[in-house]
Amino acid sequence: MSAPSSRPLLVPREHGAYGQLGMALVSALAIGGLTVASVALALAAVLAFVAHESLLVVLGQRGRRLRDEEGPRAVRTLVVLGGAAAVAGAVGLALAPPEARFGLVPPAILLGVVALVVVRKLEKTAAGEMAVGAALSSTGLAVALAGGATRASAMAACFTWTMGFAMATMSVQAVLQRARSKGTEDRGPRKAIAVGGLFAVAVAVTLLAGFPRAVLAALLPTAALSIGICLARPSAKKLREMGWAMIGSSVVTLLVLVAALR
Repeated sequence: MSAPSSRPLLVPREHGAYGQLGMALVSALAIGGLTVASVALALAAVLAFVAHESLLVVLGQRGRRLRDEEGPRAVRTLVVLGGAAAVAGAVGLALAPPEARFGLVPPAILLGVVALVVVRKLEKTAAGEMAVGAALSSTGLAVALAGGATRASAMAACFTWTMGFAMATMSVQAVLQRARSKGTEDRGPRKAIAVGGLFAVAVAVTLLAGFPRAVLAALLPTAALSIGICLARPSAKKLREMGWAMIGSSVVTLLVLVAALR
């Protein structure tokens, strides 16, 4: 008897995105507080994130063969998850204060940017990954506001995650580019300078926007780790270890943000 063929799980393949979304939402819930509205909006964000894999399959972004074989199942999954996300989002908005509606504007704009990136198949570029990171970071904005956080605190947290994820992207891109070129192309020093530039931008925005100085303290571990990875030139075989190190720096960022903004 032949073994039954396994069917692919219709869940996002980008493992780093799970951490990005999770950190943004956990910090938003911790800063704003747990309310029915904030939890419902967080759930809507998670469901929409999981549903986007089915959407990519339906659109053929995962390949024509997968679309032909799994298209009908992807459509059913998309309808169920998308519908559940819509219901959860509607409940969250209905129960959230009017201020939370402001928090939906950045994610809506960034979602359009990400859609353009995906259509043009630029999601694996540094700019594309930073756009995705910004979109995932922005999901916490409405969640924090729905939980009772001030606009300043919610925006500070969103900004911190956006910049932190961009720095991490720079370091990972440096490692991957060197691996693809088999060591002949090393952009590590330039990427390290770019990370430093991003931190300088964070300093300027923090001062101009009046964010708590804790934002810079929260970003410092990721900035230092990203610069270190760019200059240390680790092998792509160390990506798993680098991923765990990034999770560690993100946890520090989370703790600092919650302590300062709650």
